[in-house]
Amino acid sequence: MELTLEAGSWWSYVVVFVAAAVPIVEILVVIPAGILAGMPPVPTALAALAGNLATVALVAVAGDKLFARWRRRRPQKDRATSRRAQRARDAAHRWGVPGLALLAPLTTGTHVATVAALATGARRPRVLWWMAAGLAVWASAVTVTTVVGVDALA
Repeated sequence: MELTLEAGSWWSYVVVFVAAAVPIVEILVVIPAGILAGMPPVPTALAALAGNLATVALVAVAGDKLFARWRRRRPQKDRATSRRAQRARDAAHRWGVPGLALLAPLTTGTHVATVAALATGARRPRVLWWMAAGLAVWASAVTVTTVVGVDALA
């Protein structure tokens, strides 16, 4: 059995999936690379999105369990918060998770943003939903931009 990496072969989608799953490599790099290599845009974007979301989900599950364990082990006196800290937490809950999710590919990366969102006390389902939404927005934008750019240069 010969493994060839031709654009559009199922191996190329596996490579896109795995590359997008790597925490340092984001969909901002993987999708244009796949399209420039000759892969069809929509399946490439979907494979990259699935790869990135898979590891974001793993990070969210592990991070949620880690933070829950940490919170249980903290002494009771440390749990009391000031009014100012409570307001900051409320603001982070209201705007922080969507903001982190939408800016993550450009700033910290989706994996770090997932941990940061969980650290604010946001619940895992909300974090995962917003990360998926943010990644879908970015995957769509990057795919369209790359296709338009390639067409303009052709």
